[in-house]
Amino acid sequence: MSQLAEGSVVSGEVVAIKPFGAFVKLETGETGLVHISQISSKFVEKVEDELSVGSTIKAKVLSIDPSGKISLSIKALTDDRPQRGGGGGGGRGGRRGGGDRRGGPGDFEDMMKKWMKSSEERLSALAAKQKKGR
Repeated sequence: MSQLAEGSVVSGEVVAIKPFGAFVKLETGETGLVHISQISSKFVEKVEDELSVGSTIKAKVLSIDPSGKISLSIKALTDDRPQRGGGGGGGRGGRRGGGDRRGGPGDFEDMMKKWMKSSEERLSALAAKQKKGR
């Protein structure tokens, strides 16, 4: 049985990189996985952009499933720090894609309105062009 506990902070060496994450050999001798989504709070396109085989990392143990698979997070160590700007009630809501951008739902709605207007203008221009061509 593993000596590790969920929530503990561990160190280890990156031993393999795959498109979906990095395998880390821990000081306990066990191997865990840092999923690509758990590498950084910013968007990570390629694991190799952030980690390299042989580098030593610190990570938080997210979970250990019954079969012994260890899920690790580097991001969780930085997410534990006090959040900038505070704001109440949001909790984990902003952590999915693009969550580290500034602003709230109003900014998204403004961007969506601009995109819709631009899209409608392009469609109108295309329709007019096609009508002239007939």
